[in-house]
Amino acid sequence: MNKTDNRLLEIYEEWQAKLEKDEWYFSNSFESITKGMTSEDAYSYLPKVIEMLFKLDKDYLIWETLYFLIELYSIADTTQIHPFLESNWFELGNHIKKFNESYATPFKVLKNHLRITN
Repeated sequence: MNKTDNRLLEIYEEWQAKLEKDEWYFSNSFESITKGMTSEDAYSYLPKVIEMLFKLDKDYLIWETLYFLIELYSIADTTQIHPFLESNWFELGNHIKKFNESYATPFKVLKNHLRITN
């Protein structure tokens, strides 16, 4: 695992305590990963975030991570669906469906951003 992988995992460790101290904790943490990323770096990083979404089981964390995924797509400056996302789209949708808030808002934003109609 490279340094960036560990940084993503560390964001979710004891996140409640960190969030209590800093209401912008997730935003600042994700920004520390994306700072200085090229569009190619961001595109290459997408599968790591998609894999993390499958591991998460709290609506709030999925919500924050979906917005991070959308931010990565913005940095990547593309609406091309990453092959990893494409091959896992159905499973990801089923996973996120279990979390009403995340499915209703950021998942729809992601679909709109990527021009996915189903």
